[in-house]
Amino acid sequence: MLGAGPVGQLAVLSAYLQGAGRVIAVDGLEDRLAVARAQHAEVVNFNAEDPVQTIVDMTGGIGVDKVTDAVGVDAELPADGPATEQADQQAQQFDSEVQQVAPETDPARAPGDAPSLAARWAVQAVAKAGTLGVIGVYPQTVTIWPFGEAMMKNLKIRSGNCQHRRYIPELLRLVTDGTVDPAQLLTNTSR
Repeated sequence: MLGAGPVGQLAVLSAYLQGAGRVIAVDGLEDRLAVARAQHAEVVNFNAEDPVQTIVDMTGGIGVDKVTDAVGVDAELPADGPATEQADQQAQQFDSEVQQVAPETDPARAPGDAPSLAARWAVQAVAKAGTLGVIGVYPQTVTIWPFGEAMMKNLKIRSGNCQHRRYIPELLRLVTDGTVDPAQLLTNTSR
């Protein structure tokens, strides 16, 4: 699972509720990784290690069966660590992507500085014939996504906006019966 913000934390919780035996959460912020760890996820800090190589190593060279991209175009370049070298090589491409995704955006709602990075990592970290779920936002202006690599791995890709009306009754039941406490998934309440 890429991205351990609010949506990513809910993805960790949902994976366990659906029977996952193991969940790996990737993010670059320690407060988010701590909350994922509290949910019993294994964590990978992309500012300290190469997330794809670490996931491949953690899975015996295979990759994960399913991966969720809960980041979308808000993806940020690693600030430090081994993943920065590869990302630095793609810096010019990422600059071009930012302009394509949001050429005249409000700076308060600008995309991250590496819009396709989470998608790339997701495709690279999932096993051949695995499933990739995309719940991070990719606006209609996005035309760059690693389809070729996904195609060569024979991936099943599921994406789209949430069908809220379908899920809200069950989600409310999980909260009201005490199965889920959404307050436990908050990583930062000062923003």
